[in-house]
Parts: sequence; structure tokens; C-alpha cells
Amino acid sequence: MTIFRLQHIGTAVRDFDKVSTRFKQLGLPTRDFRNDQGRGFQHDSRILLGNECWLHIVHNWNPEARVNQFLTREGEGLEHLALESDDIEADVARLKELGIPMFEDKIFDANDGYEAFVFPDDAIGFTIELIQPHVKSWAYPEDARGEPVSSDLGVTRAVEVRAAVDDVAASSKKFERMFGLQATDGVISLGNASLVLVPSEEKTGLTRVALQTATLDQD
Repeated sequence: MTIFRLQHIGTAVRDFDKVSTRFKQLGLPTRDFRNDQGRGFQHDSRILLGNECWLHIVHNWNPEARVNQFLTREGEGLEHLALESDDIEADVARLKELGIPMFEDKIFDANDGYEAFVFPDDAIGFTIELIQPHVKSWAYPEDARGEPVSSDLGVTRAVEVRAAVDDVAASSKKFERMFGLQATDGVISLGNASLVLVPSEEKTGLTRVALQTATLDQD
């Protein structure tokens, strides 16, 4: 596989303005607002997390869309991880050789890049997006590199994403086999952050993003 970093964390919300306001109160403003995605049934934006990845905030009201179906089924929350590749065709071909079903069995030429999706039942309990940027897609802004993440908190970067799974050992092995990313005691390095697998208490899926701060008590 040619995956080298976590590009973004997708989250589904019901009230885009309310969520954006709450993050702004923490000094974590949304940016790059769009209302022309998802065939016009979507509002989305992103919050930079400091280590060349971002939180992608999406409100979608198309009943046929993946994010809207997640909202209906699971409610608001972290919906997918996007792993950046520099050869998505080779990565998708490898997954197919392993017998891993891909959404619609294709690579999409989307506004955010060339994309392919592995859904929860075929991955390890949550959607995984492979993405290869192209000239139209979002990149981490040059003017934000090295800048503070928050104007009010001491946040410096995202350090981990946590996911609840039915079987940590089995999910670790499956993730290694699918994406070539080594797991040690349920911790998988994604290049610029870690994915931490923990036993599920109720349901599986992404549960938490951990942000490193230099001023914990003040925050």
C-alpha cells in the first residue's frame, strides 16, 4: 500500500451552524465553507488540526447519501477516516485482490480528490476512505503550517483517533492486511497521528479525537 498519512476525519452533523458556532467558541473556527457539494444537498467545512489533517464537518440532507444515512442510523458523530495515498489505483487493486468489497467497485473523481470507500462491515466497524489529491482538492493551507491551531486553547495537533471494535486483535490484523499499516497492541500509526482500537462496550465505530495541548489546566 502507498498510504502515508491521515488526511481528514469526517464527521456528520444535523445542525451545521450550531456546530460551527460551538467550535468557534473554542477558538477552532471552521473554514472553506461549501454549499455546492453532494449535488447541492450538503453544507460542509473543515477545522484544521495542526498536523496536516483536518476535521471535515458535513451536514447532508439527501436520503440517498452516505452521510445522511449515517445520521439516520447512528446519529451525529465521527463517520469516517480518510487515508491519503499517492497511488490509489494500486491500493484499490490490492484490496480487490484481498477480496475486500469497495463501494460501487470504483474510484470516484470527486472535488476532494480521487476517492474510494470501504464500508464498515467490510472494514473494521467504520468507513475508511482512500483519497489521492488532485489539482482541485483541498490541501493543508500553506499559510496555516506552523501556526497555532486554536486562538484560545493551547492545542498543537491531533494525536489520535479512537475506535471501538468487537475484537481488538482481529481488527488489528485485518487493518494490517488491508492497508499495510502495522498495529502494535491495538495502536496503528497513520503517519501523522495514531488510530487506537479499544474493545466495544455497546457499538462499534469511531468514538474520539484526541488533541494535544501545551496548556491543559488553562484549557
